Amino acid sequence: MWDISKAELARYIDQTNLKPEATEAEIKEFVLQARDYAFKTVALMTSWVPLATRLLEGSQTSIVSSVGFPLGTYSTRSKVFETRWAIEHGLPDIEIDMVMNISLFKSGCFQQVEEDIKAVVEAAEGHTVKVIIEVPLLSEEEIINACLIADRAGVDFIKTSTGFRAYPKMRPSTSGDVRLIRSVVDERVKIKIAGGVFSLESALDAIDAGAHRIGTIAGIPIVEALDKLT
Repeated sequence: MWDISKAELARYIDQTNLKPEATEAEIKEFVLQARDYAFKTVALMTSWVPLATRLLEGSQTSIVSSVGFPLGTYSTRSKVFETRWAIEHGLPDIEIDMVMNISLFKSGCFQQVEEDIKAVVEAAEGHTVKVIIEVPLLSEEEIINACLIADRAGVDFIKTSTGFRAYPKMRPSTSGDVRLIRSVVDERVKIKIAGGVFSLESALDAIDAGAHRIGTIAGIPIVEALDKLT
């Protein structure tokens, strides 16, 4: 039996809607539901930050702005601008989830990757920054290297995946990915699992493995499933 309440579990969850076809009405409904459940944050495309800010002001739920999403291959300058724009238009505790430049990483341009991440960290000016390393596209050796680069760049979190299903090699993130990352990075660096957590069991397994945050589209059914435990 897991000793966790619905309220406690909700504070692990970054309730996520990054659908490119999402309408304003859908985003508004999504944000209001997340507010009612007191999820830790809503994770949204940056253009929705002003709307979410108006709806969430004074609530327990904050915002994650997805920077360089979903490919990460944009210029550093564009990521820095997007970060600053999100912070300017967001809640005081808005967070930034940036996508690592996977193409540069795969090309062995590790210094450029580190500088890209560091530039976003600096632009965030103390706001929480999570870097998405996209573990489904990396070998174990590459995951370790990406984690070390992100750690050196000063991120607050390493995030496993975008969950972007257009990648032909995409697989769900697992608690094993969380454990691998935890074995590599300094204790100050937290871990967010995303791209594969759709059930209460997978959420609790991830927390047990060391995840501090869960990015999911299924926050409501996950939390509600606690009522079915006996």
